[in-house]
Amino acid sequence: MTDSNRTSASTGFPTPVDDGTPVGHPTPAGGPASSDQLEFFPDASPCLAPSAAGAAVTGAIGDFVLAWGRLEQTTAAKLTEMRQSFGDVRAIGGRIRPNMQKLLAELRALVAMRDRLDTQALDLITDIDGSLQRAAQFRLIAIDGAQDAEEDRLICRDIKNGAVEIPCEEIARETRQLERIREQIAAL
Repeated sequence: MTDSNRTSASTGFPTPVDDGTPVGHPTPAGGPASSDQLEFFPDASPCLAPSAAGAAVTGAIGDFVLAWGRLEQTTAAKLTEMRQSFGDVRAIGGRIRPNMQKLLAELRALVAMRDRLDTQALDLITDIDGSLQRAAQFRLIAIDGAQDAEEDRLICRDIKNGAVEIPCEEIARETRQLERIREQIAAL
């Protein structure tokens, strides 16, 4: 859409217009094109597929992500079960999906109401909370900081942009830890 001076509504720069449609360069300000806009540049070469050498690491990362999702699902199901036993039928989180810390905080509150005199379950939740905080830090580095997968390790950047190498065995160990936590939450 343009005004009577034939300037673009989004940038204010003069843009050639044919029948109400801007003509010419695909970028808003007419600057150089981005290399990630492949549909505008059909002759550009696509990104390379991950190497076969990194397949074990990418599979381990996928297992870790799925284990985290199963943990969230199990925790939400346990909260629903406990709420129903207390006579509360609200949906978990309402309109938004709560994160693990919020789910665990609500689980701690419900267990405290259920087992006022038995602190063993609360101690278990405290242990789970510590393990989850460590797992969340690992998740932050491994998922958000991932840059490359080699034969038996994941190359990442931490919060301070330092290089970190995570062996495939450590990813598998963290996945087993999440599964153990999920079983503990289900048994509460």
